[in-house]
Amino acid sequence: MRRLALLLGLLAGCATQPAEPPPLVPMGPPGEPEPSRWEYEHNPGQNVLPPELSQPFHDYQIEPYAWPHKKPYGDYVDQAAYDAPPYEGETVRVGFIGCLSGPVNKYSGEMLKGAQLAMEQFNAEGGYFGRPFEIITRDDQAKMGLDGHVMVELIFDEEVLAILGSMSSDTTHVGLRVSLKSEIAQMTSISTDPSITQVVSPWMFRILADDWSQGRAMAKLVFHDLGLERVAIMERNNRYGRMGSTEIAKVAQRLGHPVQVKLKYDPADDFTDQLRIVKAYEPQALVIWGMYANAAKITQQARALGIDALILGADGLVSDQYIVQAGQHAEGAVVTFPYNDTRQTEATQGFIRDYTERYGHAPDSFAAHGYDAMLAVGTAILNAGEEHGEEAGLNRARIRDQIALTGDLQGATGDIDFDHTGNDMRVVEFAIIEDGRFRYLDEERLAALRTELHGE
Repeated sequence: MRRLALLLGLLAGCATQPAEPPPLVPMGPPGEPEPSRWEYEHNPGQNVLPPELSQPFHDYQIEPYAWPHKKPYGDYVDQAAYDAPPYEGETVRVGFIGCLSGPVNKYSGEMLKGAQLAMEQFNAEGGYFGRPFEIITRDDQAKMGLDGHVMVELIFDEEVLAILGSMSSDTTHVGLRVSLKSEIAQMTSISTDPSITQVVSPWMFRILADDWSQGRAMAKLVFHDLGLERVAIMERNNRYGRMGSTEIAKVAQRLGHPVQVKLKYDPADDFTDQLRIVKAYEPQALVIWGMYANAAKITQQARALGIDALILGADGLVSDQYIVQAGQHAEGAVVTFPYNDTRQTEATQGFIRDYTERYGHAPDSFAAHGYDAMLAVGTAILNAGEEHGEEAGLNRARIRDQIALTGDLQGATGDIDFDHTGNDMRVVEFAIIEDGRFRYLDEERLAALRTELHGE
């Protein structure tokens, strides 16, 4: 009994006297900005819904998530990262990791072409103080076990200064841990898993809207902009499939239109059994959250069964191969559009012109984001040299700081900027497939689609 009373007393004391969180103590080099100058920035891409419908992942005003990601790296560790031995490479090396020989190598292949184009443009302008940039590639085959090995090769054998990649969110999670432990900046231009940046690693950056941003934007489009209520979802049976689709279902629940049909699928040739369930529900919209190959089959088979619902999909469908494989059934499908090629800026149109001239075909979303990833990293390296001097600028910690400070950099996909978690700061846009092409879903096309759906 005495032990029980003592235990209850200890528990009561803990309940009334919570431990104070440790104070934030700046530990960076002398002269670096104090933390008060590096403040939280609102990310519009993370909050496309009204406040009453939006449920943020966590409260950024509560420790430890209030730590601004954009603080200098010196506020996370000691002076040692800035005192690393001088970089002695003859070229300024940037690593690239992707699935170059696996089942989705088209995505990584296009991403690499975009990155190479940006590198060539840097070199045409003189490189880094006359020293050329070089991209060192590694193939992780979209395998988690392999990604860690090639990361280590790039960091310690090739001595790269930053890393682009990887392709899948699973492999990027592995790379994230290696980059954090090895203290090197990593920039992903394809992986959309929200938790990649939610861990708030000071070394991780994403140059693409994540699945939660895309899911919330799609929910707003379906329920608010198009006024639909009955929605069915088919999601790939993996983490990518459930991230965005789950966010749609959450918003639907809050709006009073709960999703009654939400089915998982694995890669297959026949989805008829699942689509019969979808058809019986008579949805107004069918959301497919997965990659283009299976999505094309689902689209074809849905139309063959007489399902006339509006088909929507995430960025995994933004490939010309989805249109080719789905054929005429792809017409009218609406997808998230991370890369709006109709944007009338020199950055976008110049990229399209240069890419088409270099490779003989128009770029897709993955090429554009690969280009922007290298553009952001290359610019950060140049800025580190301008601020600290040629030799001192080739320092992984200083390059990381310059990436974090990126703001209003004009890229092929729009303005490049990062919030305090290293996440992309842009609002999600959409495209509709018309005449075998992805076309920006502007207000005129949106109004026409709304009229078509409601027969007005």
